[in-house]
Amino acid sequence: MASVRELSYSYAFVEKVLGIPNNRSNIAAEADYVVKKKLVLRGLVGWQITHGGLRFGSMPPAVPVFPGDVDTPEKLFQHDRLLRDNNFKAGGGVAYSFQSVDLFASYLAYISGTDSHAGNALTIGFSVPFRLGPSRH
Repeated sequence: MASVRELSYSYAFVEKVLGIPNNRSNIAAEADYVVKKKLVLRGLVGWQITHGGLRFGSMPPAVPVFPGDVDTPEKLFQHDRLLRDNNFKAGGGVAYSFQSVDLFASYLAYISGTDSHAGNALTIGFSVPFRLGPSRH
């Protein structure tokens, strides 16, 4: 049985650095497919859209100037936090539930983007449920 587990939107108000706005919107969706009662497959997608920021562009050949909007030493020093990082990522995962522990793994891959860091993420973990308060025996 397939189901949309989570759909979210967030908007981040980011402090201006060097007077440059760099707010961003993030959209994420996660869907589950129950293979068996204790085995779940998961699909993940995520988008980031930056409102403001600097375009880096490409390095000009053999010219001692900064590319794109990164046109001063101060902007170059702060460029990681100021880039207009728009990206799309997708991935999948699996989770299995035992009686007292859940095991999970997921992989998220960079698909496309501009002025973004390309990279992938592998997450492996477990969770142990617990109850606060008196137990019910």
